[in-house]
Amino acid sequence: MKNTKETHKLSKRIIALTLSVLMAVLALSSCGSPPSEGEADSTSGENSMFIQSQKVVDSPKWLKKLDAAKDCEQLIVVAGVGKSTCYVSMHEKDADGNWKMILQAPGYIGLEGMGDADSYHAITPIGTFTIDKAFGIADDPGCQMEYTKVTEDDYWSGDTRKGMRFNEFVSIKDYPDLDLEESEHIIDYTYEYTYCLNMGYNSECDPEEGSCFFFHCMSLVKPYTGGCVAVNEAIMKQILQKIKNGCKITINKSDALGIDLDEARDFANKNI
Repeated sequence: MKNTKETHKLSKRIIALTLSVLMAVLALSSCGSPPSEGEADSTSGENSMFIQSQKVVDSPKWLKKLDAAKDCEQLIVVAGVGKSTCYVSMHEKDADGNWKMILQAPGYIGLEGMGDADSYHAITPIGTFTIDKAFGIADDPGCQMEYTKVTEDDYWSGDTRKGMRFNEFVSIKDYPDLDLEESEHIIDYTYEYTYCLNMGYNSECDPEEGSCFFFHCMSLVKPYTGGCVAVNEAIMKQILQKIKNGCKITINKSDALGIDLDEARDFANKNI
């Protein structure tokens, strides 16, 4: 990377945005339950930062300009703000058809950034997809979509042979000859797949386009993914509780989505 003034400015903006949203995530991840309506909080000053849910606010103007927002009722936006980092926000239309932002968080993307994904690189795919499956190692958190709690028998097929359901959720009981070396044994990803969504990328199941592109919990160790999108576990649980059938996910770099990082940082600070 060249050592230019513009590079330094961009880096500062990325760091500022990530820290702003991280503050919200830390608040969301804290223990305890909020007082019920009308109930006095004996330590209100001390506990006011330990929010359990973010404010529902009007979505930013850039959201309403996205092509992806024109034909859906719910949308997750993954905006790349660094090579392996991103800004995630979730939006849905209210009863009057107005877009509302229901949460935001920092996240990770592929080690090699975002672009044209395939089977050979740790790249998160750019594009708009329809999320088509919810699953995880944990119990159903109250998902509005059908949710599958995985067992030892469950795999995500990476087997390219005919009839082996490449890039699909399968049971070894149904496919005893599954190529296990090329498939993911879901339950082995103890933390990452606690809660998980299939993003809907490569729904045509083309082996060249790759498999296992999920939206899941952050690793305890790696500040990047193999091509998936990852967020804090508490945020991921909330997403599963809020997501509905037909929800879309759109992934691109922040500037391509029309997101000004300074404005996004200010917006995040005002709406924690």
